[in-house]
Amino acid sequence: MKAKLLLMLFLVFLSLGVFASERHRKKPHAQCKAYKMAVETRSPFDPSIQAEDINDCLYLTFQFSLDDADITILDKDGNEVIKEQQTIIYEGRTISIPMADAYPYSVEIKSSSVEIQGGIILE
Repeated sequence: MKAKLLLMLFLVFLSLGVFASERHRKKPHAQCKAYKMAVETRSPFDPSIQAEDINDCLYLTFQFSLDDADITILDKDGNEVIKEQQTIIYEGRTISIPMADAYPYSVEIKSSSVEIQGGIILE
């Protein structure tokens, strides 16, 4: 009986040690602001990007639509991480950045109708 109790206590302490040793990461947060609106629309244009850091890979999910856009993402040193030209951005489109550890990132999206600048930082 004592052996079972000691074994159960040992397993509980072992599992608590695993949870305590997990590394808690800060969550990435994307902030975007539209400027130089060439076309005035009836509905407000709110460019937003959702950023998630999963297994050292940064996933950016666009929450707006835009045609013929040039997407440029730069890391903290000014190196181009992603450059896509004349691409269609649709709601739910995802771009991934592998080995994402060069925060903050800057995001530039240029289209014939709008230019968007933003940044991705850790909270």
